[in-house]
Amino acid sequence: MTSKTLLAAVTSAFLLGACATGGESFGGLGSGTGIGSSVVKMAVDSQCRTELNKRNEWRVIALAMSAEKQAEWENKICGCASEEAPNQLTATEMMQVLSPATRDQAIASVTAKTVTACFKRLYK
Repeated sequence: MTSKTLLAAVTSAFLLGACATGGESFGGLGSGTGIGSSVVKMAVDSQCRTELNKRNEWRVIALAMSAEKQAEWENKICGCASEEAPNQLTATEMMQVLSPATRDQAIASVTAKTVTACFKRLYK
């Protein structure tokens, strides 16, 4: 997805979500509902997979797994991260997501927080 397309989707989702939720802040992003959260979830899921494959601990664990098991765990971790992301998104980060200049940084920040939490939760 290009930056312009993502910006248009996030902006539209944000505005439509604000209308549809009846006044909840950030179009329901804080509660994890609404169209806006879906866009954030998709971006975080994509970033999560990139981030996860950069982590040394994941690479070491993945060496001992079959490709199927690796995909299963990647889906669990990134699914958890993308579900949790709208709850972790601050007002400042939401505004950063809407700006092309700061979007990647905001998504990376939220993803890092949620991937770390989910990784620890799932590998207890």
